Amino acid sequence: MKIILTSIGTQGDIEPFLAIGIFLKEKGHQVICAFSEQFRELTEKCDIEFASLGKKNDDLLENDASRTVMGGSGIKKFFAYIRLMKLAQNQKAPQEKEFMLYELIKQERPDRIVYHSKNVYPLIWEYNNRGKTIFVSPFPYLHYVQGHPSLGLTKNYGECFNKLTFKLYDFGVVTATMIAKKWLQINDKIKRKQLKKIIHSRKFIYTISPSLFPRPSYWESKSNVKRRLR
Repeated sequence: MKIILTSIGTQGDIEPFLAIGIFLKEKGHQVICAFSEQFRELTEKCDIEFASLGKKNDDLLENDASRTVMGGSGIKKFFAYIRLMKLAQNQKAPQEKEFMLYELIKQERPDRIVYHSKNVYPLIWEYNNRGKTIFVSPFPYLHYVQGHPSLGLTKNYGECFNKLTFKLYDFGVVTATMIAKKWLQINDKIKRKQLKKIIHSRKFIYTISPSLFPRPSYWESKSNVKRRLR
C-alpha cells in the first residue's frame, strides 16, 4: 500500500512516526512522511520519502507560550495554549500545514493515512474513506480513563469534571476540523455530529508501554495500547 504518515511538533512527536515508517517500509509498503521542513534531513537519513508541511510551525515552537504548553501544567498551561493558538492564527501556521497536507493527499491518493493529533485534515479525508486512517499518539488520556482528566491536566478533579474535559477535547478537535474545512474550501456537507462520530470510531493506537498505561477494559475495540508494532 501507499501510506502517508504525518505529524507536527518537536522531535518527540516525529520519532514515533519515523519508527512506524521504517517498520512499514520493511514490510514492503510505499511510505511518505509529511513533517515540518526542519525534519527533512532526519527523515531522509532513515531512507524514507519526505514531504514538507512548511516552516511556520517550526517558528511557532520557538516562543515562551509554546514552551509552557509543552512543559507547564494546570491553569498556566491552559492560558498559554490560548496565547499559542492566537499566535498561530496570526502567523497562519495551521493554514499552511493543513493546505500542504491536503495538496499532498490529493496528489498521492494514499491507501492509508497515519496521523498525529495536530493534523486535522485526515478526519475530513476519513469522511469519504472510512476505516483508512489510523490515529497515533505517544501521549495517554485522549480517551476517557476513570480517575483522570483529558491530556494536559494533571489532577483528578472528580468523575463529572474529568468526563467534561474529554468532551471539551472532542469539541476542540471538531471545531478545529470545521475551521480547516473552511480554509481548504471543501464543499462536503460534513456536520459536527459526523466528525464526532469519526473521532470515536477511528482506529487509534497509543505508542506507550502497557506496563505504564494499561488499556482500560471498557474502551471500544478500535482503541489500543501498543508497546511495539510486530
